[in-house]
Amino acid sequence: MSTHYRLYPPFLCVPEKHNFPDVWEHFCCKLLNLQHGTSEIYVRNPPEQGIDLWYPSARIAYQCKCVESGKAGDFNVTKAIESVISAKAARHVLGWEKYVLCVNVPVTGGAEKRLKEVLPDIDIMSESVWLSLCEKHPLEVERNFRKLLDVPQNRFVSAISNTFSVRYTEELRQQLEDSPFDIFLYSSRQDSVFRIPVAGSFTAGDVINILRNFFRLPKPATFSDENIQVSLNHSLVFDGKKVPLKKTLGEVGVVHGSVVTFWTQFAWKDLEDFRFDGDVIHYGVPTLSKEERRDRALARYKRMIQEGFREAETDIITDISAEK
Repeated sequence: MSTHYRLYPPFLCVPEKHNFPDVWEHFCCKLLNLQHGTSEIYVRNPPEQGIDLWYPSARIAYQCKCVESGKAGDFNVTKAIESVISAKAARHVLGWEKYVLCVNVPVTGGAEKRLKEVLPDIDIMSESVWLSLCEKHPLEVERNFRKLLDVPQNRFVSAISNTFSVRYTEELRQQLEDSPFDIFLYSSRQDSVFRIPVAGSFTAGDVINILRNFFRLPKPATFSDENIQVSLNHSLVFDGKKVPLKKTLGEVGVVHGSVVTFWTQFAWKDLEDFRFDGDVIHYGVPTLSKEERRDRALARYKRMIQEGFREAETDIITDISAEK
């Protein structure tokens, strides 16, 4: 289980927030209050005028800019400059004396130069500063980082053999031996992130079938009390797009360290509330509405999914403990 801090989704989270820019703002606010030993710093409401966080007594204004990919090359310095210009124009409103840019990735020398051309005394808190603060306050930030679990290759191979024929299992196992690399897998149905070994020649369909077995995901289920049938549709999402089932990971650009989402979506069917028995029709008179029956069935199915994920996590943790 890794405790390495990664300042981008799906690793970094604020449970109450779902939009990553909001997550980054609130995370920065939390760490800045810890750094300064205060509770005075707060997130401003729109319009922010280039100032996301405000430290009144110290007259410090903070602008939070995040890169969701976690890649330094994706930092948009132009948008950061626009925020600086807005803050300068509104300086008379708050009367700020110090302006700090909070970024979750390293800022290049070229980007820093452009920022300082607009505001020479701008202070930039980039990735290394935030990582240092996380290491200084590990207990306080623990809830902000999803648990990262390393899936042993032998357990993943076991899931392959439990999924496919002997011949196809051997093909995939050989591919995994020849050119393995790790990806980070996240599912919206589970709060952990999994580091799993794959090969670039694996298709999306291969990976989905392996994951269904690995996480013990339930087959379609009929809940007779609710008269509802529930199943799961699965897909892999990379770089914001669903990966076609027959495309290989290599073909869509998945490489070592890529973040891939295992997307699962419920499908449900309201079964007919009558049945034929010879020439007689038996009508059911449900005491609950269709929506109530659906919600009850989905809740039961979700518990089955969560149990599968928990069992998989327990097995991984057991394997890791046994290796120590």
